[in-house]
Amino acid sequence: MSAFGGLNGSAPFREIMMMGEEDTLCDVILIAGFLGAGKTTLLRNILNWPGDLSGTAILVNEFGKIGIDGELLQGLNAPVYELTNGCICCTIQADFHSTLVEILDRFHPKRLFIEATGVADPYDVLRFLKTSQLQKRLAVPKVVTVLSGDLWEGREYFGPLFYNQIKAAHLLLFNKVDLIPGKDVTRSLQELKEVNPSCSVVPTHHCQIDPEVLWEPQAKVDHEMTYHSPHLHLDHGSAEEMGFVSFAFENKTPFKAECFQRFMEELPLNLYRVKGFALLKDKRFFVNHVGGKTEWIRMDEAGPTKLAFVGWQISDGPVVEALRACLNSNNL
Repeated sequence: MSAFGGLNGSAPFREIMMMGEEDTLCDVILIAGFLGAGKTTLLRNILNWPGDLSGTAILVNEFGKIGIDGELLQGLNAPVYELTNGCICCTIQADFHSTLVEILDRFHPKRLFIEATGVADPYDVLRFLKTSQLQKRLAVPKVVTVLSGDLWEGREYFGPLFYNQIKAAHLLLFNKVDLIPGKDVTRSLQELKEVNPSCSVVPTHHCQIDPEVLWEPQAKVDHEMTYHSPHLHLDHGSAEEMGFVSFAFENKTPFKAECFQRFMEELPLNLYRVKGFALLKDKRFFVNHVGGKTEWIRMDEAGPTKLAFVGWQISDGPVVEALRACLNSNNL
C-alpha cells in the first residue's frame, strides 16, 4: 500500500483533518469497468475539474504486483492510496478494510473515489462495504462503470463479471465511441439500457463528461447479486480462479526501440492488458495497451521501465524473456 499526492499539508486537507467529524457520512463513488476501459482517465478528468474538490480522497486497486495509477495521479492535490497484488472484491478485503479506516481517520474526507481493478465484481465490493463496520461512516455508494465501446461487440466472451459491472452501474460511460461507427453507437446504447434499464448511459470520448452528470442524484439500481451470461453459469470466484494472470517487469536499462515496438505489436491476444512506463534510449513513454491497441504518450519525467501485465491463462516466462532480449546491451 502506498499514498501519493496531497499529503504535504495543503490548506484544504489541513482543515479536513482538524474537523474530526466522525458522524458525517463520506460520499462514495465506486468506479468500475473492465481492463483498459478508461477508469484512470475518468479519475484524472474529475480531479482536474474547476470547483471545490477539497475533502476528496482516492483509493486505487490494481490487480498486478506493481502500481501504475498512483504515479499517473500524482500532483492532483488529493491523497491517493494504492492497493496492489489482488482484488478488493475478494483476495485483499482485509487490506481494503484497513486502508479505508486509515483514509477516514486521517483525512475525514467528504468524498471518496474507489477505482476498482478491471477484474473486480462491483457487487462483491458493494456487499463488503454494506456488511463491514464502515457502513456507519460511508454513504450508500454510487457506481460509475466505464465501458470501452469497442469491447461491447465481444461481450459474450467475457462472462458474468463483465455483465455485473454493467448491471451494478448507476451511471454508465460508454467510452471510446471514436473507435466504432456512429450507427453502432445508437444500437449499443439501446442494448445497454436493456441490460440495465435503471442506469444513465452516456457516450464519451476519453471519459469527458459534464460534472453535473456525475453529481446528479443516482437512480435506484437493484444491487442484489445477480449474474448474466448465456454460456457460463459459474459464481464469481477470485480473479486467479477465473484464469486471470498478472505479472510485472521493471528495469533501469532502456529498451532497443525497434525491438520493444515489435514486441508490443506481436503480443498474444490473451495478453490483453499492458500498462506502465517504458524507457527507450533516453525517452520514457507511458504505454497503455488493451485489446490489441496501444497508446504511446511521451513523458517529461525521467524514470525506469515499469510495466504491469494482465492476461488470461498465460505464462509470464516467455514474455519476460522477450522483454529482456529487447534491453539495450550497450547500457548493461
